[in-house]
Amino acid sequence: MSSSDWEKFLSEGKKAVEIVRKGLINRGINAGESRITEFGTDEDIPVYSSDNQRQLFWISVKSVSGLVENPRILPIGYKGWMCGEVESKQWVNPPSVIIWYCLANGMAWGAIPSRRLSTRWFIFPDRWGRIVDKRKTSQLGYTVYLYPSWLVLPDEILSKEEIITYIQRLTQQGVG
Repeated sequence: MSSSDWEKFLSEGKKAVEIVRKGLINRGINAGESRITEFGTDEDIPVYSSDNQRQLFWISVKSVSGLVENPRILPIGYKGWMCGEVESKQWVNPPSVIIWYCLANGMAWGAIPSRRLSTRWFIFPDRWGRIVDKRKTSQLGYTVYLYPSWLVLPDEILSKEEIITYIQRLTQQGVG
């Protein structure tokens, strides 16, 4: 992967996060800007209380660049949708929602984790739960680890409307 491909990959993710964030704001959700935590991990969309005094939870957004018309009909070779690199984040501050956003057609869908995601590894289940991410390491010039990913099966997928309703309910309850 060239550095221009890497930049394109990163910009696709940022674009998806911004589209989802604006959509949540338009629905009355106090969705903040992406941020890096004290643990060095990113929170795509932190959600704050209405008075901005505390962070309630955060939302993980995953961009999908290929055309997806129905997230329950998986591309050939897929067993489910991956949320990616969960182990580094969910130990301390689990998200309440994962949202996938299809950049090709604007379709969104999601999942609500029933438990800490890192208890459900799908790929790279080696003894210590991490391997060197050769692609990122070569692009960035320092060692980056790839963590196990969580597989979301098609029957666990929720519609955009169900995800938004869930987020609205959490913010009204002041969860956090």
